[in-house]
Amino acid sequence: MKLLKLVIVDDEPILLHGLLETYDWQGMGYEVVGMAQSGEQAIQVIRETKPHVVLTDIRMKQITGLMVMEEIQKSGPECLFIVLSAYRDFEYAQQACDLGAFAYLLKPIDDAKLWETMRNAYEACMEQLENEAKLESWDKLLSEDAASFLQVVVQKYVKNSIPEEKVAEVFQTLGGVWEEGDRFIAVCADIDLTYKITNSLGYEAARFALLKFLEEAIGERFYHWRFEGEEGNCIFIVKTQDNGAVRELKRILESAKKEEKSPVVAAISKPYKGIAGIKRSCEEAQKLFGFASLSGASAFTIPDDMEERAERNYSGDAEILVVNAVRKNSGKDLKEAFIQFIYGLPQGEEQQLQYMHKVMLKVEFMMEDSYGMTEELRKQFKNYYSNLQNLNAAKAVDVCYKILCSAIDARTEDVQGDKTRYFKEYMSVAVAYIEEHLDDEELSIVSVASHIYLNPVYFGRVFKNTFHMTFKKYLLQQRMEKAKRLLEEGNGSVGDICEQVGIHNPSYFSHLFKQYTGKLPSEYKKEYEV
Repeated sequence: MKLLKLVIVDDEPILLHGLLETYDWQGMGYEVVGMAQSGEQAIQVIRETKPHVVLTDIRMKQITGLMVMEEIQKSGPECLFIVLSAYRDFEYAQQACDLGAFAYLLKPIDDAKLWETMRNAYEACMEQLENEAKLESWDKLLSEDAASFLQVVVQKYVKNSIPEEKVAEVFQTLGGVWEEGDRFIAVCADIDLTYKITNSLGYEAARFALLKFLEEAIGERFYHWRFEGEEGNCIFIVKTQDNGAVRELKRILESAKKEEKSPVVAAISKPYKGIAGIKRSCEEAQKLFGFASLSGASAFTIPDDMEERAERNYSGDAEILVVNAVRKNSGKDLKEAFIQFIYGLPQGEEQQLQYMHKVMLKVEFMMEDSYGMTEELRKQFKNYYSNLQNLNAAKAVDVCYKILCSAIDARTEDVQGDKTRYFKEYMSVAVAYIEEHLDDEELSIVSVASHIYLNPVYFGRVFKNTFHMTFKKYLLQQRMEKAKRLLEEGNGSVGDICEQVGIHNPSYFSHLFKQYTGKLPSEYKKEYEV
């Protein structure tokens, strides 16, 4: 096991000696490379030894543990701080968390808690070291193929895999990539999902033709990067100083619709400056694309007031609950989820029909990808879509619910007739269970495997093969994405959000969130405050 460097700080010699001699630091994964009996000495030792982790008392004379943290954060080196405090120092501990401390431990130290905290810090440091090693290996890629390398960097930045400062370093190294006055505009485009229903054979061909057209048209006019979005749609990030770029991109998208003669759905962001503008434009375009998909509209940019109104009146969580209820073949859950879905719809009847259309599409695609889709059900879904314009909202609600109940009946009958096919669905059931229990701090691979009656080791192996990531990484990703959404919506304090995502230690949550997004929760929340 690779040993990480540890520095221990306490201004009381007896306590410092006890910390050094009492615990099996090597067993926890550490080599003690330095110690200090004062804040001033601690700063010097940390700068000289460059440790991965610092274990420090908070209350010290003259220079406190908090002051040590502040000073090291100003000029480095980067390291994790674990702070020790007595009950009377709780306010200090809170300040330490605000400064980004990995964790705090109360005196007298509980041996099991110390071991758990140090091992968690070890894993966090090792993950960071692995990421840094990957970034360093990019130097070779940079020299061999700068264009492809830059494409990878931008894509990873947009997906929160690398921080903004790393992107800035790459831009600076390459030179000429980003100039003063550059702005970034994102374009999301795809073929309307309803086309997949009416012309499944031509759907993929139409997507390929659209991508080829846009690549050529945008490439002739703009410097850009292209990659695939989470929903499979195509994303172009355009770099420009042209004030008419948005109009030109809209013209290109309108031409794509005419040339390809297929239902193109697209959205364009506003121009944004700076490296942060890359991510901001991409997030905006994808959000607008979601609204565009509801109506199957052609290329357009949705005004700010429409976006705000749609976000304020509707939550996509209700759609997930409806789909999961059908996935689990639970009529009881469907009734509860559908009521929540209906009461969450916006006021306008046209928008209500659009959202019902969207949730029906999601259920249909889920069934096509799993089991239970009969010819009779396909006919019911198709008839619903074709007659949607002739239905009022109240009638559409009734039709939707009846079709979804029929879907559960068909899936239940299918399970009873062929149990082998049912067990092929266990991964979908596992994902639904994870989504519904993110607030459970005890949620683990063992509890999820138990829920679907699989051996945890076997489940973990199949899970990784299916999602190309470990269960632990997937769970963290889902928790961080939910935290982002709650912070954007302004739903409660950071402490409340910790509870809702199942990470009850605020300092550890802040550490994980910053690793995932590059920002502290408080910083991220401020970006979305009006």
